[in-house]
Amino acid sequence: MTKTKTTGFDRAQVLAPLVIGVSGHRDLREEDRQGLEDQVEEILLKFRKDYSATPLILVSALAEGADRLAARVALAPHVGARLIVPLPMPLDLYELDFHSLSVLETPVGIVAVDRSSREEFRALLQKADDRFELELAQGNTREAIAEPGPQRDRQYELVGKYIARQSQILIALWDGVDSKRVGGTASVVRFQNEGVPDPDPCTLEAPEGFPVYHLLTPRQKNPFPQGKVLHLQPIYPKVFQGNDARAEKYYANMFARLNEFNKYVLDADRDFANEVAESRSYLFKDTREDDLAAEMRSALNRYAVADALAIRFQRHLFGAQKALHFFTFAAFFCFLLFVHRQPHLLPFLLSSASLFAIVFGLNKLFKKWAWDTKHEDYRAMAEGLRVRFFWKLVGIKDSVADHYLGKQRSELDWIRNGFRGWNVSEARPNQANSDLLDLEEQKNRLGFVRKYWIDDQQEYFKRASQGNLETHESLELVEKLSICGVMLMGLALLVLTLLKNETYFDPATIALEALLAAAAILHHYDNQMAYAERAKQYQRMASLFAHASDLLGKFLEREDYENAVRCIKKIGDEALTENGDWVLLRRGRPLEVPHP
Repeated sequence: MTKTKTTGFDRAQVLAPLVIGVSGHRDLREEDRQGLEDQVEEILLKFRKDYSATPLILVSALAEGADRLAARVALAPHVGARLIVPLPMPLDLYELDFHSLSVLETPVGIVAVDRSSREEFRALLQKADDRFELELAQGNTREAIAEPGPQRDRQYELVGKYIARQSQILIALWDGVDSKRVGGTASVVRFQNEGVPDPDPCTLEAPEGFPVYHLLTPRQKNPFPQGKVLHLQPIYPKVFQGNDARAEKYYANMFARLNEFNKYVLDADRDFANEVAESRSYLFKDTREDDLAAEMRSALNRYAVADALAIRFQRHLFGAQKALHFFTFAAFFCFLLFVHRQPHLLPFLLSSASLFAIVFGLNKLFKKWAWDTKHEDYRAMAEGLRVRFFWKLVGIKDSVADHYLGKQRSELDWIRNGFRGWNVSEARPNQANSDLLDLEEQKNRLGFVRKYWIDDQQEYFKRASQGNLETHESLELVEKLSICGVMLMGLALLVLTLLKNETYFDPATIALEALLAAAAILHHYDNQMAYAERAKQYQRMASLFAHASDLLGKFLEREDYENAVRCIKKIGDEALTENGDWVLLRRGRPLEVPHP
């Protein structure tokens, strides 16, 4: 996928990729290589066809055998995947693990190295979009991992965990045997399916698993594995309880939603680009975008695109809600005219039926287009990207996906998957957080975050709370006035009936029932839009951001930058939690036909 900067933003840097990891045996049999390449190519091309707007990234450590086989296939022009290479240890030590044919002098002594294997490794490494070395496992030293043994195996376990943590799909060229070896293919498959264990033993949230595409692969140590050789068998997380059809549908829907976002990016026209520029200006105000590092510009543009989509679909949602409620009232009013007028006029009945047909037709179309959920989806994505942008600005490397939308895993997994794809080349475990910034730069960035995020959000939530409360109170007032009108008219009808002994008053009866319907529809609209609940929620967030601004100001005065960063981390967690609760609130009020 070529980088195309059109109408104001680089679309290639905004696209959310599908990340595919690979793990497998090093001692592949020569006679199996072509068949394995064909199978891996078929897998990748199917993803390319099914999700045509989505870039593919292969994450491979480029060990001999399966890792390199998959990398060669992925880099083929007709496949067109990008390659990311996490190295399990420093490059010079990693190359010591290749099979030996000749002698090479290294910093740790004279060792035998397969020069052809080393050259193949270097050639593939040169084609990678990015490469980086993982940090040494706790207690390991360069000297300890220079020789085969448990310490070196722990480095391979680290790279296996990295691949499983970052990949949405794992291709495993594996004989299906659990060798119990630390860092072996069986352990990577387990990490992918069951999630990488959290180092905190008291973590209550279960790790998130992802599918494994298992190719039953013979190896020199096991040339006759049990089963059909080179057969592809998806392995899904245990949460699906063996229901492969349900699992396949779940992941297909997840990746399709990701692909839909990418289509919006690729199809961006000038009008949408202007909306993106406006969203970008909301976040960045009067600061020059060119002053940002390339990585930060990418984060900014991703936020702006998600925010522009959220605003666009919010307009659609609000328009849909108003249209459904207005046409429902109009249909009911026409029906009242037909029932209460003498003689009964057929045009009123036909108008009522037509309007009700329009209501149900619009509701069906809005559901089909998902206008009742897309606004929530892209608002959730934008909020996560907003937090991610400011966290990155002050050196917080925590993944937003690990702190976000835990309660909505069944509905919004595709958003966390988008974060995974963007995070794959940025989540480098060997990079410190705030240590990368000097004190003056850190102070400037913390002040920037306070002004353009915390203070700005405090003002936004304050305005939003007040606006939602005023709208709720206005609707409630109209509802009460309608009910009062109904009571007064009902009392007037009763008095007139008793005085004149007449029981039929067409205009008054129509008005009375119309007011009742108006009150019911307005109450339904108020409930659907959740104005009162949102006002309370926004008021709480305004208070939190105000307190965070005060704390951050005190920390900056004392030059206590460590606690200032902690404060930003905490307010980010609160913002993500609030947005997740907002999504739950909106999900509980789907678009529906009102009942007068």
